[in-house]
Order: sequence, then C-alpha cells, then structure tokens
Amino acid sequence: MMESLGTIDGTLPLLSVRDLVRYFDVSGGTFRRLLYGRRTVQAVDGVSFEVARGETLGLVGESGSGKSTTAKLIARLLPVMSGDVFLAGRDILKASPGEMKALRKDIQFIFQDPFSSLNPRMRTEMIIGRALTIHFGLHGEARRERVVQLLEQVGLSSQHLERYPHEFSGGQRQRISVARALATEPSLILADEPVSSLDVSIQAQVLALLQDLRTRLRLTMVFITHDLNVAEYVSDRIVVMYGGKIMEEGSTDVVMQRPRHPYTKALLDTRPRIGQPGQLRPLEGEPAVPLNPGPGCRFASRCPVRIGECTERPIPLVQTTKGHHVACIKA
Repeated sequence: MMESLGTIDGTLPLLSVRDLVRYFDVSGGTFRRLLYGRRTVQAVDGVSFEVARGETLGLVGESGSGKSTTAKLIARLLPVMSGDVFLAGRDILKASPGEMKALRKDIQFIFQDPFSSLNPRMRTEMIIGRALTIHFGLHGEARRERVVQLLEQVGLSSQHLERYPHEFSGGQRQRISVARALATEPSLILADEPVSSLDVSIQAQVLALLQDLRTRLRLTMVFITHDLNVAEYVSDRIVVMYGGKIMEEGSTDVVMQRPRHPYTKALLDTRPRIGQPGQLRPLEGEPAVPLNPGPGCRFASRCPVRIGECTERPIPLVQTTKGHHVACIKA
C-alpha cells in the first residue's frame, strides 16, 4: 500500500481511501467466455487518497478513468472487491446495514444530471424534506421551515416549494440537488460532475455557489470533473486518474503549474487559455478502457515519452517532492 498522502494540516483525515479495487467481468455468457476467455475491466485498481476536514479534493480524468466508480465505492453504492474506506476513523466497508443507514446522512451525492436525479413526481418540498423526515424525524411546519432555509442557502425561496422538477431551469434543478445534499448536514459531499451538463454561464453561478457554501459551512468535498479549469477553481488538491489508477496527486498549485506526469501535461495542453487562441493541442488516441490490461503504465499506449520499461512492470506512485506524488518512470 502506498504511503499516506497527508492532508492540509497533518491531522487525522476525514476520508481515507486505501488500495480501493473494483473490477467488472464483461465476459458475457458461457459460450463467449469459452470463445474469448475471461474479460475484466479493472475500473478502479489500487486507488488511495485522503481528504482533510474542510478540504476539497478534485478527482480529475477523462471519461472511463474510474472517477465516478471510485465515488460510488466510497458511498457503498457499488460493492468493493478489496481495500478500505474510513470516514472520520470509522470503517465504512465493515458497517452493518443498520450502521450504514445512519452513515448515509454523513455522505451525500450531487449528481451530474439534476433532471434525472430528481424524482419528477415529487414537489421540491418533498424532494428535500424526505431526508429531514428519515434522519431527523421532522414533519409538518418544522420540516417546511427547514426546507425553506435550505432553499434560501442555495439562492431559491419559499415560492419554489410546490413546484415540480420540470418547472425549473437546469441551474435551478442543480441548486435543489445541492440543497438536498445539505439537508442531512453531511460530513462529506461527493460531487460527480455537478456542472458539466449546464450552460457555461450557469456553470459559473453553480461553482460560485459551491465555493460560497464551502467557505460558510466548511464543507468537505470530493469534486469529480474532467475539466482541469473547474478543478483548479474549486480544489485544494488534485488527484489525476487514468485507466483506473492514479497518475499524479498534489496541491492544486503544484499540479497545475508544475505537472510531472505526461498525462497531466497532456490534459493541461488541451484546455483553452484566455488570450492564447489556437494553442490547443488535443490529446492523441482514445481513452484506454482497462480491459485485461498488462502490468505496465495504463497511459503507455498514448504517452509521447514512453520507454520499454513502461509496459513491463507496474509503475508505483512515488513522492517526487513533499506532498507531490507521480506514477511515472520519467518524472
């Protein structure tokens, strides 16, 4: 297992993920397995990181890198094959069903698509208020007052209580999703691409809202995104994933200004820069699906500086400077 990555102030992290593993068997039926052999997607393969209280960790990578699967494993929305997940020192993976029900209020999701994640048959008061009833026993006027407070925190008001999701804009629906996540006063929020389905102007508003809430409520977040510009704006530290593995991890300033892994550098080259039109350099090749991968670096097939050794053995995540970890022979 890799060494502890540490946290902002060196105290016990709120979230600790250690050697998390999840594979998916995509062999198909017995005939296909006999014909093609066992086919396994190694979606999350030995992922480890820590998140301090009040910190936002950006989990960055292209589609298929394992970011969302990692979040679902942390919340036990998918079964874990091996590894450990600790929340404030408690082993989530060993929690009984009853203990897990109590833990649910401490881990809340903000999903990518606010339309599909909100029940279209429920009014706003019920969407947000159900958690208040389940976890705090609130009913009637007490629950209604608390829902109004939550709506006001995210820039909405009591006039939105009786509306259905289809009566809101995309940005307003995502604000409702944020209010629902805040309702249980969670220790950890897992934000899975929360602005990628929104228009650019609305993205900026929702990001500003999350930043404001994070400061006022001292929220702890794992913020999943494919956009390094967004990650730079919201994150204290960044973890870069590719093919189910971590390629690089460090403070936001270090990763954005002094990247060491070729994949991180390639992602930075693909992002638009103000005042530098025509400077985009698209990353060549398609994102790797870790289907029966070899022992070497998952990025080797697309890497411009690869050498023979890159495909021959596992490349460990090692510390190059304090707090900065890279999985690359050439780093």
